[in-house]
Amino acid sequence: MRFDSGFFDVGLDRMGTASVKWGLPGVFEQGMIPLWVADMDFRGCPAVTEALEKRAKHPCYGYTMITGEDRRAFCSWWQSRHGVLVEPMQIAFLPSVVSGLRVCVQEYSKPGDGVIIQTPVYGPFFASIEEAGRRVLEAPLTRGADGRFAMDLSAVEEHLKAGARLMILCNPHNPVGRAWTREELAGLTALLSAYGCALVSDEIHADFVYAPAEFTSMLAMDWEPATVLTSASKTFNLAGLQHANIVCRDPKRLNALELRLHRAGVECGNLMALAATKAAYEQGADWLDGLLDYLNQNRAFLAARLAELLPEAVVTPSEATYLAWVDISALGFSNAEAYRRCRDAGVIPTDGTAFGKTAGEGFMRLNYGCPRSQLNEGLKRFAAALKGE
Repeated sequence: MRFDSGFFDVGLDRMGTASVKWGLPGVFEQGMIPLWVADMDFRGCPAVTEALEKRAKHPCYGYTMITGEDRRAFCSWWQSRHGVLVEPMQIAFLPSVVSGLRVCVQEYSKPGDGVIIQTPVYGPFFASIEEAGRRVLEAPLTRGADGRFAMDLSAVEEHLKAGARLMILCNPHNPVGRAWTREELAGLTALLSAYGCALVSDEIHADFVYAPAEFTSMLAMDWEPATVLTSASKTFNLAGLQHANIVCRDPKRLNALELRLHRAGVECGNLMALAATKAAYEQGADWLDGLLDYLNQNRAFLAARLAELLPEAVVTPSEATYLAWVDISALGFSNAEAYRRCRDAGVIPTDGTAFGKTAGEGFMRLNYGCPRSQLNEGLKRFAAALKGE
């Protein structure tokens, strides 16, 4: 099978499938174009479908264990795609990256502690900190004249001086689309090491980096205190199967995290998730390569089409993810007003303030992980809404 534009151009009818993106009450309404939650509207990897069908045909779905094959599939993928060597026993399994964030916050900090994040950033970072009784310490990213975002290590250090002992990194960064370079990560780890601060790195978008940029995992930095959270769920659009990984090279840290998971009753993987993930890692490379090419074309299409339809909107230069961070501040609307206009026009972006009330004001996030015809219609509605047409 060829995973080319002809494959990914084919749309999907997801109505009636309990899809959050296409059916969440209070957000989606019939006839709208959803460009919000990070969920793709493409036919999935055939190898995954075949693995699920094969497992479903066995008429018993009892207690299931994680095997050495599951661990080796993960390790092989990360070595072949990212040049990172992970040992099978350096991995723990859990339902999602967000549940991993919550476990790590509880393990690496105490109630009342401050946890550093670089805003604007993925919304569940805030909830994972606040709902654990910790304090959010924002170290906002800086924005260059070209619109590209960068780390502000001086802001990070101010929080470290005040006693912060945990930082959560988003790499690649959602929503600004940065793939942090080895030099940037080296500067950050040197700073955190100097203050004895732990780091949790959310690397769920690791497989969505576009050449000539490259993905550099914290696992490639040979810094033992780092804990990495990742999953095949974003790469292969498997979020409904609920399966993710914690990777940590420090045995004491990993054992402590596994103990917390054990106490929460997280004992083994979902049997369908294990079958799907193993198939994706072992047989999904060609599908992903075709997807990345298509998404890269969508990335260019979105920038060009918005420049034509709504030149006042500025698309942030990005190297990663399938999520565009769009500056609409020149149009003069509050985010609340812009979002209302979009919904009235039949398109759903993600309000930028979901990534930080201050850092996200004046921005909307648009998901271009969909067939180009769907993206084009969504962009037309988005532009019309903000032009008042």
